[in-house]
Amino acid sequence: MVDLGLKISRGDATMLYATSHGSYTVRFHLRLDQKIDGQKLRSALDKTARRYPYFCVSLKRNEREFYYEINDRPVALLHTNKAITLGSSETNGHIWAVCYDGEDLFIDYFHGRSDGTGMYALIATLLYHYFDEQAIPGIKTLDTPISEEETHDPVEDLPLLDLSKVSFPASPKALNLMKASVLEHVNGKGLILKLMIPEESFLPFMRSNDGTPGIMLSVLIARAIERVHPQHEAPLVSNYVVNARPMLKADETFHNCTNRVVFHYDDRIRRMPLKRQCTVYRGKTFIQADEETIVQGMTVAGSMAQMILDLPDFSTKAKIASQAMAGTYDATTYIVSYVGRWKYPQLGRHIREFWTETPVGPFPLIEVAAVNGRIFVSFLQPFSDRRYYDALLDELKENGIEYVECGSTTVSVAEIKD
Repeated sequence: MVDLGLKISRGDATMLYATSHGSYTVRFHLRLDQKIDGQKLRSALDKTARRYPYFCVSLKRNEREFYYEINDRPVALLHTNKAITLGSSETNGHIWAVCYDGEDLFIDYFHGRSDGTGMYALIATLLYHYFDEQAIPGIKTLDTPISEEETHDPVEDLPLLDLSKVSFPASPKALNLMKASVLEHVNGKGLILKLMIPEESFLPFMRSNDGTPGIMLSVLIARAIERVHPQHEAPLVSNYVVNARPMLKADETFHNCTNRVVFHYDDRIRRMPLKRQCTVYRGKTFIQADEETIVQGMTVAGSMAQMILDLPDFSTKAKIASQAMAGTYDATTYIVSYVGRWKYPQLGRHIREFWTETPVGPFPLIEVAAVNGRIFVSFLQPFSDRRYYDALLDELKENGIEYVECGSTTVSVAEIKD
């Protein structure tokens, strides 16, 4: 029998404990090309849940640790577009749920269990059954056996380091946009500003400037921030989230498996033309996302996670994990995350919009999705002021990049109870 990974693993531990008081959940919001049939969606959801038993769990905790328990109750299907509470009676105690309203489909899940790549696989299965498709290569169905590679955390295979003997260089505090502009936190979990860019015009421009969607947006946002703060003294530093599965030879794992590339938009890069800036960022990505570099970074992260797992009580675990995450936050001006283009065009043709919502920390987080010939930019920020978003629009205009604004709203990610 395949191990369903009910014990907290190294790859998940630091995020899980660091966000134990912050309810770090994610909401995928898909607008489909037709009004959603609740009865059909219920049937598709039940089939999907049977295929992913490792997601059909409840999050539990005692005085020492978090752990998961198998949850045999139905995964909740709720006819609402409002924020929900995972792990509650409303959602039958599950760490994920599905909501719908009109043409809008929402998938809420707990990030401590998996990342965007892991959940894209589940969404593909759900849509496959809902639209009653047949034989789309790569989609996991009930006919696809669950493998050890799917449920195993590859970080568990990496060696453990004695962290007391590892030298960590001090990271300078990055430009903090809230402090630089004297902004206050918006009520709730942040604001999402929605921007759609047609691939038809964007991809040729991107390629002619040696970029990729994630790299191009990372550069354009840095340039936008410089419009607002041309004389800033603190360094402008961004993180670009990368999928570490290929480097760890673990393409099938459902566990959190991300790393990051760090971009410094310094005086040298500032003076370069856009194409040269993208070339530099591509080079930095190539070097920092190299297999050896990623394995080294994940080894350190896994060793830190194991140290947290070995601590004697829950509160100490949460405290140390929060401190570890805070160091990363202080050294970051903004983050860009791009899971990659949707792999299944047979299903993608039904998706008109694809937005990603997360709770927003102390800086903007830009979540990018690409499907059906469109790039969807979810510009998530902890404040209501639009100056950085508007500066990005100015960058797009000056470079002749077409775009459509799709409105803004407060972030509606779920709470989670354990």
